[in-house]
Amino acid sequence: MLAVKRTLAIETADGELPLAVGDHADSGDTLHTGSRSSAELEVPERAALFKVASKTRFRLAHGQPGVLLELERGSLRAIFGPLAGGEEQERLLTTPSAVLAVRGTDYGVEVEKDGDTAVVVFAGTVEVRDTTGIGEPVRVEAGQTVRVRHGRAAGEPAPHGLSGADWDRGRRQRVEAPGDGGPQAGAGGPGQTGSSRQGSRQGGGSKRPGG
Repeated sequence: MLAVKRTLAIETADGELPLAVGDHADSGDTLHTGSRSSAELEVPERAALFKVASKTRFRLAHGQPGVLLELERGSLRAIFGPLAGGEEQERLLTTPSAVLAVRGTDYGVEVEKDGDTAVVVFAGTVEVRDTTGIGEPVRVEAGQTVRVRHGRAAGEPAPHGLSGADWDRGRRQRVEAPGDGGPQAGAGGPGQTGSSRQGSRQGGGSKRPGG
């Protein structure tokens, strides 16, 4: 744990265990931040840093090749650096509705109560695909955002106009994309225009998963 603002807790069979600077969590652990709280956690061997906002629940992935973190609700900013020796390996983040793949980038991701996912890319490229597999992967470039409705294919990228600093200060903007990716799995009908909601967040705090 590099730093924590207010509350970061690990969920155990016996209840919640507060985490502090110097503590660590292991693969498979589920953690959450409290109200007006934030934390940062890093995975040095995968050159990944996660800035976790308030009221966010996530799991340090275990047993899924390439997956570093599973975001269940809330929001975070993910920053990826180059891997040692220039090696290439999959670095993934999952949500209830989307799988995000990078090779080195900076993006924000927010999961809403209904499981919809909004991705805002600040640098690099993110490949976004829906968890149902009904749609094709969508490449989202720096300056673009995309929305994935739960049970639907990823929508089309659209401009967002935010910086990483805006995200860290809790700024969100309404995202009006051309569509939300088409029909729901097992259903017909046109897509709908999506929007990502404004929220509040972020501060210092940090954690070093897996040891």
